Amino acid sequence: MRLIRRSLLASAVLAAAGIVHAADDVPTGRLPRTVVPSLVQLELKLDPKQANFSGTTRIQAKVAEPTRVVWMHGRDLKIGKAEAIVSGGKRIALTATEAHVSGVLKLTAAETIPAGDATIEIAFEAPFGELQGAYRVKPDGSDYIVTQMEPLGARHTFPGFDEPSFKQPWDITLIVPEGDVAVANSAETKTEKLPGGFKKVTYARTEALPSYLIAFAVGPWDVPLGPDIAPNGSRKTPIKLRGIAAKGQGGKMKYSLANTPVMVKALEDYFGTPYPFDKLDNLAAPDFWAGAMENAGLIVYRDSIMFADESSNVGQRQGYWGTSAHELAHQWFGDLVTMEWWDDLWLNEAFATWMGNKITGQLQPQFHTDRGLLEGALGAMGADSLASTRRVHEPINDFTQIQSAFDGITYQKGGAVLSMFERYVGEIPFRDGVRNYLNAHARGNATSSDLISAIAAQSNDAASIDAAFKSFIDQAGVPFLTVDVDCSNGKPALVLQQQRYLPIGSTASAKQTWGIPLSVRYADGGQVREEKGIVTGQQARFELKQAQACPAWVMPNAHGAGYYRFAMAPKWQDALSGAFAQLDEREQRVYADSVTSAYGAGALTPSQLLAALPRFAGADVRQTANAGMGNIGWMEEYLISDEGKRAEFLSSAAEIYRPRLQTLGLAMKQGESDDDRLSRSNLIGFFANTLKDKSVRADIGKQGRAVLGLDGDGKLNADAVPRDLRGTALAVAVQDGGTAAFDAAEKHFRASQDSVLRSQLLGAMGSATDPALAERSRALVFEQDLLRRNEIFAAVGGQTDEAKLRPVLRDWVDTHFTALEAKLAPAGANLVGLYAAGMCSVEDAATVEAKFAERMKTIEGGPLELKQTVEGIRLCAAAKQARMGQPLEFAKR
Repeated sequence: MRLIRRSLLASAVLAAAGIVHAADDVPTGRLPRTVVPSLVQLELKLDPKQANFSGTTRIQAKVAEPTRVVWMHGRDLKIGKAEAIVSGGKRIALTATEAHVSGVLKLTAAETIPAGDATIEIAFEAPFGELQGAYRVKPDGSDYIVTQMEPLGARHTFPGFDEPSFKQPWDITLIVPEGDVAVANSAETKTEKLPGGFKKVTYARTEALPSYLIAFAVGPWDVPLGPDIAPNGSRKTPIKLRGIAAKGQGGKMKYSLANTPVMVKALEDYFGTPYPFDKLDNLAAPDFWAGAMENAGLIVYRDSIMFADESSNVGQRQGYWGTSAHELAHQWFGDLVTMEWWDDLWLNEAFATWMGNKITGQLQPQFHTDRGLLEGALGAMGADSLASTRRVHEPINDFTQIQSAFDGITYQKGGAVLSMFERYVGEIPFRDGVRNYLNAHARGNATSSDLISAIAAQSNDAASIDAAFKSFIDQAGVPFLTVDVDCSNGKPALVLQQQRYLPIGSTASAKQTWGIPLSVRYADGGQVREEKGIVTGQQARFELKQAQACPAWVMPNAHGAGYYRFAMAPKWQDALSGAFAQLDEREQRVYADSVTSAYGAGALTPSQLLAALPRFAGADVRQTANAGMGNIGWMEEYLISDEGKRAEFLSSAAEIYRPRLQTLGLAMKQGESDDDRLSRSNLIGFFANTLKDKSVRADIGKQGRAVLGLDGDGKLNADAVPRDLRGTALAVAVQDGGTAAFDAAEKHFRASQDSVLRSQLLGAMGSATDPALAERSRALVFEQDLLRRNEIFAAVGGQTDEAKLRPVLRDWVDTHFTALEAKLAPAGANLVGLYAAGMCSVEDAATVEAKFAERMKTIEGGPLELKQTVEGIRLCAAAKQARMGQPLEFAKR
């Protein structure tokens, strides 16, 4: 059977011309539109105690032209009877064949199916999956079913048209054990008792939805009721809000349920459109790979997110607000209006990233979510600097590419680009463009061009904004501006050159340009002025029209709003450095990035970077204070071979950050801010793990021992250390406490169902530096019914930090690759990074490429993950080679 892969453009041309795939061509990208569903009726019989389930799919469809072949999706399904019912009730037998490893299902008709209305009926059986499709969890000895359909899980669960553009209503019926709770996307309308201890639960017809948003759950769930979400604006009826949690856990959802309504109201107010579905359930899943999933009317979260409360650690509590606002934003962006194809995933995820931060910041201003959004953008620039990086709007022609789109480029870069254009266009015009987009495409599909044109239409120059916006999403890379100031002739002007930012050793071309929405702040006499404009071309001149004289300093990324990096001419770099205290907090952060990125590009030596760190460390804002900190561990590992000099280097590095740690103190203070708590946690982790500071390790390790009960009665005392510090405290206690500490951590882990505590205990065991204990931690991965599948990396990830443990860990990954990939699917591609941790030579890159090339070919996200991992190793080797012999000294203080 011949396989073909057509580009999205080619597919569109063929579809427009009325041409479809030949019967023997397998559509591994988009399906042909010969058969288009208009209603799906799905009935499933689900028993959480069984390994398999069964069901019937009845799909009402329009057949565009006579055909003998229907292309659908279905993976690892056992198809029983399949028929097409056509005009007059005639039934035509269908023979089902799984035609491709991606789950393309070929239904061959016994005779031609005529054009017009048809109904496809398929009876099937399927195994429960592993964290995708419908899968089972057993957190407390009881059996539950949870679902995760995005991106390709639906085809593991039922036969259907598993693409975002196939969007139609669904009638869902679940047959389940009569003692179990069963929930789905829409409200329950009827329950019937059946023979054999089962019941049949019928749900209201859904709004038009793609298959990846279908969800259900079965088991002995608690169903705590939240407050109704009160009528708001044009929505005149309340929305029913419920929690869904494992048996006995429902009481932990009080905080999350209480705070959901205010987020829904804020989103309705922004969008000017009511919440789009008939109810809202928040499900706390005991085992879930992603943070959460935006299923229409039934949002699934990791249980730790839904169990946050006022006493939770800062990360968990803020994580609840940020994640919940993100998923609720999806009910409009993704669910009400859905991307047409996976190349536009950013319409869902970038928007929800940006909107989640915006709404959380509005409701919880003390969280400073704008700082987090900026930090995410700067983090995405790391991946975006790779030659192998993706575009935000990346063509997707093969199923392995879809998983790759769920990355920092889509989420953080995409969110930063939205934020940049919101600031440039204006908050209210931008909002109006978003509202127009939603109104135009409600209950349907949309593309990048639809959103961009709606926003650009609200600006003063729609064509320029449209082109500039597309220049950021339709090409990869980070824009890099070199900036000089010309005051020699009339009005002062910025003299700009743009290219792509590249790190040492990159093989990418620097010859790229963008339409950059440049915003500039500068000191002009006694005033600080701000100007903006779109900059295009490799070279440009940007006149400072408001300036009365040559500026004292220029900040070329005003308020840190732009997704670009910059380098100033030496004179102006010195001027900007001298004005550091006059910059706002976001500008200070992007100034720090300009220094660290100059180091990454080879423009600064290690000593020059180290000389800049004390200024950053003294900044008021945590993210700026931490800028460049990660380079210290890299320098220590790869640039210093003598153990004595390593210790001396780390001791000197500690003196940069010790004043801040001393000011914060090692113990929590009553009434201190969340940011101070996060700063203390970050610094203690840095001192304990990277700097190996003996005094900090002794203090925090003692607290970890108290949690484990090692110096007392042996009982767990989870609150013996502040929750923000507990993970580090436990890790240090296990690392320094040997077998006794490991045994205690394992005992408490086996007894706990608290997902946060489990993760911390398991992470502590996974960070054990003793080889025998590290082996014990790896063995936990394959112990039956012990680890939740989202805990696997916690059990072994810490071993990547120890050079002496890495070879054994690599052998373990290599030996158990097939079993590990099955447990982790669809995230099995992450095993490449686990194997490659610490590799930093050209030879290492070749080894990884050879070992995983064949393995990654058919793993979701595998080809790109391997390519980027190999490139990362080569860049590390190039940086190491370039830095050898350069000065590595701290500035005298």
